[in-house]
Order: sequence, then C-alpha cells, then structure tokens
Amino acid sequence: MKKTLLFAGLLLSQSIFGQVTHFQKEFNSINEHLMLGLGSYAAANFAISGVAYFTSEDESSKRFHEMNVMWNTVNIGLALPGYIKARRGGQPLTREEMLKAQKKTESIFLINDVLDVGYIAAGIWMREVAPNQLDQEDLFKGYGNSLILQGSFLLAFDAAAYYIHHNHGKKLLAFEKVSLSSTQLGIGLRIALD
Repeated sequence: MKKTLLFAGLLLSQSIFGQVTHFQKEFNSINEHLMLGLGSYAAANFAISGVAYFTSEDESSKRFHEMNVMWNTVNIGLALPGYIKARRGGQPLTREEMLKAQKKTESIFLINDVLDVGYIAAGIWMREVAPNQLDQEDLFKGYGNSLILQGSFLLAFDAAAYYIHHNHGKKLLAFEKVSLSSTQLGIGLRIALD
C-alpha cells in the first residue's frame, strides 16, 4: 500500500512540475510576443518620426517628432532585453517562484498603467500651458502632443499586457489546489475543493 501511495505521489508531483514548466513556457511566450509588439511599435515610430523630424516645416511638429524619437529610444531599450530574456526562458522555476514572478509581472503592468495616465496628463498640461510659454510654445505643444500619443499607446499596451497575464495566471492558481508534503507517517496529499 505504501509503495502504491508513494508511486501515486511521485506521479502527481511530476504532473504538477510538468504543469508549472508548461505554464512557464507560456509565460515566457506571452512576454516574448508583448516585447516584440512593443519593439515593433517603437521601431516604426522611431523611423517615421525620425524622417518627419527632418522634413517638418513647423517647429511644433518638429518637437513632436523629436520627443517621439526620444520616447521610442527608451521603448526599444526596454523591449529588446525583455524579448531576449523571454526568448531564453531562464531556469525552470518552482511553483512558488513562478507564482512570485507572475504577481510581479502583473504588478509592473498595473503600475505602468498609472504612470501612463500621468504621461497623458503631463502632455495635456504641456499643451494647455504652451500659449503662455512665449519662446517655448512650440516645444511645449509638440512635446505635449507626443506625451499624449505615447502615453495613450502605453496605457492600452500595459492594460492589454496585464489582462493577458492575469488571465493566464489563473492557470497557475489552479495548481495551488493540489500539493504534496511529507509527514511522519508518509506522504501527504492536499486537494482544496473550493
């Protein structure tokens, strides 16, 4: 009987480990696609605004494209290492480590959404105060419009990323309902029925 329980416990633990490993691969694939999307947006925006900066005839448009180039330099700087990290996948994580990584990722996207609202608000403020800036009116207007555009994109991106990760994370929470432990009498199996 003990051998049967030990064998069943071993199979269950291997199944849980396999599920966590599969979850981690999906988690990395999601991040890979998200970073590819962010990087593609940034590269396209960088190229378009790079050309438009040199061809713009009015100063406000020039400043708009200038800020877009600066902003998307940062986006590319975030997307490229994020893509490489997700592509490599890292070492296999335990269920607890994966849960911690999942919660951290969701938190980052939520915090980013709050920051994105701040970027949009700063852009609106810059655009509103631009007429009072005398010799810097075009800079305030152009930078303000860029902040509104970039903040709006990032707000949508971060919200979508949170939603995707949060829904995927529900699978990981289901793994918490089954656990194995060793006791003085042998192996303990806990299954939450809620």
